[in-house]
Amino acid sequence: MLTLPTPADIEALVHARIRAVLTERSDKVPILSGADKLNATLGLTSLDLAFLVSDLEAELGVDPFAKLVSITSVRSVDDLVRAYCMAFVTDASSTATEHLDAAAQRAELRRARRLRQ
Repeated sequence: MLTLPTPADIEALVHARIRAVLTERSDKVPILSGADKLNATLGLTSLDLAFLVSDLEAELGVDPFAKLVSITSVRSVDDLVRAYCMAFVTDASSTATEHLDAAAQRAELRRARRLRQ
C-alpha cells in the first residue's frame, strides 16, 4: 500500500511548486508564508494558478477542485495547502465509508434471507 503524504509533505510540495513558478519570472523569489495571497502578494495570474494546480495534481494524484473545494475560494498559500490536505482525508475516509456501506448492505441481505426462511 502506498503511504499518503503528510500535511508537512503537501505543504513542502506546494511551496516548492510556487517557488518554481515564481523563479520562471524573476531571480528574486520571496520567502513564502502561508498567509501570502497567491495573486495580491505573490502576483500569480489565473494561468499561473492553472499550471500550478496541474503540476500538483500530477505529483499528488488528486484534484481537490473536482468536487471538494471551489478554486475561487483559494486565495492564499495556506488555502492551497488545505485544499490538497482535504483531498487526501476525503479520499481515505470515502474509501473507508464505501467499505462500511458495503458491509452494511451485506448484513442487511443476510437478515432479509433469514426472515424469509
